[in-house]
Amino acid sequence: MNMKNENEKKCLSVEDAANILSDTLQEVAERKTTLRRALVISRLALALSKIIEISNLKERVEFLEQSLKKRK
Repeated sequence: MNMKNENEKKCLSVEDAANILSDTLQEVAERKTTLRRALVISRLALALSKIIEISNLKERVEFLEQSLKKRK
């Protein structure tokens, strides 16, 4: 793996998190994964959703601030 690929980060979307949770739920139902592993995945997905929400709110606030500055 070259340095360029190591520095690139893949950002998961809400849809990606939902798909991961859905897959995990199916794996639990089929007894292909443990409840402990599913719990960890669900906690990570919750943290991701909070980060996405905060990021979206930050973008909206910045947009509103810029719009108000243009009005003055």
